[in-house]
Amino acid sequence: MKQFSWQKLLIGLALAAGCMLVGAAMPPANQALGEVRAGAPEPPAFQQGTVPVLRDISATLRQIDGRLGRLESLAQKMAARAAASAQRSTTAERAEESSN
Repeated sequence: MKQFSWQKLLIGLALAAGCMLVGAAMPPANQALGEVRAGAPEPPAFQQGTVPVLRDISATLRQIDGRLGRLESLAQKMAARAAASAQRSTTAERAEESSN
């Protein structure tokens, strides 16, 4: 059996302490390196709840509403034309069948 050596124990403890010291001194890999110069940036205007932003949103919604209204009326006109065209074609087919 090998003899216990205080010298090997002290060298091992010194190496372990040195490794712990180096590991504690190293910055973490996921730490961002930078500096803050003027404090935190201001939050965007929409997060401050300012009234002009709400006015812009309201104006945009009104524009969208108007466009949707125009699209809806156009779709209704196209549907009415398609229905009238289908009715004319069925009446023409019935007239041809009755004449034969």
